[in-house]
Amino acid sequence: MRRNVNNVNKINSTKYERRFLEMLKNKHIPFKSKVKIKGREIDFLIQRYAIDIDGHEQDGSKNQMLVEEGYIPIHYYNSEISEDLNINYLKR
Repeated sequence: MRRNVNNVNKINSTKYERRFLEMLKNKHIPFKSKVKIKGREIDFLIQRYAIDIDGHEQDGSKNQMLVEEGYIPIHYYNSEISEDLNINYLKR
């Protein structure tokens, strides 16, 4: 997990990605960060969940590719990342 934490730093991530990382760590949810799937970067990979966090609309072609590869794409807007966000479903 230490390697994954090093991937999410101030240089190559947003404060919302770092906040989400802290939420995952606090709930002891194992994850991979900044993963490339078919050349497309995913912010967090948790089991089959491919999670992107950003401030713009979802990328439909990226989501389609993820589904075709067997992943479940999840998109959070920056404004959704808060302590109130329920991420317990990721513990399964």
